[in-house]
Amino acid sequence: MNRNRLGIASAIMVLVLVAVALAVGSRLPADLRLPTHWGISGRPDHFSGKWPALLLPAGIAALVSLLFWFLPVLEPRARNLGRSEGLYLWSWAAVLMMCAAVELVVVSVPLHWGLRVEHIINAAVGLMFVIIGNQLGKSRSMFLVGIRTPWTLSSEEVWIKTHRLGGKLMVLGGLLMIAASFLPLPSGLLSGICVAVIGAVVGVPIVYSYLLWRRERDQPSE
Repeated sequence: MNRNRLGIASAIMVLVLVAVALAVGSRLPADLRLPTHWGISGRPDHFSGKWPALLLPAGIAALVSLLFWFLPVLEPRARNLGRSEGLYLWSWAAVLMMCAAVELVVVSVPLHWGLRVEHIINAAVGLMFVIIGNQLGKSRSMFLVGIRTPWTLSSEEVWIKTHRLGGKLMVLGGLLMIAASFLPLPSGLLSGICVAVIGAVVGVPIVYSYLLWRRERDQPSE
């Protein structure tokens, strides 16, 4: 996989999502409102018109693809981006996968497929964590991709150690979320697992990067 091939795949993905949205939307009543957000209980708590709801995943996929396509031009540390190609490309692919999952759950509502929306989204987020986490530890410091704290950006060693830990946490947390999605858990418990995993994946590396930076700063210079 390289940038050009993923760019082509992104264009195809956007066209497929648009085609699905048009095919489904043309069969639905004009005034139908579809859910675009689900609460902790697993029940929808925000609705939009059929076209905004159906076309939103395609729009997000298109915008994200454009951002990732131009990232090599926008990234000040372009050399490190080149050394972190795995994280760059697989993060792009993971977001596209997430957009496809969202399109699936939105389409499933008017077609009465009876899908457990919270389980599908939880599993998709978990898979995204596994994909991205598997590449985090191989990356080098950048301003636009990765765990960007003041302390990781100021030290290559802090960046590497933080991303190795963050990658392991993302993979383990993602696997936990995927496994939980296949169990008959109540929506509240499943959401609690998701929130706990995200909290650990986000919070622990931030604290860890600060502690590493403090230790590096306090070491006597030779």
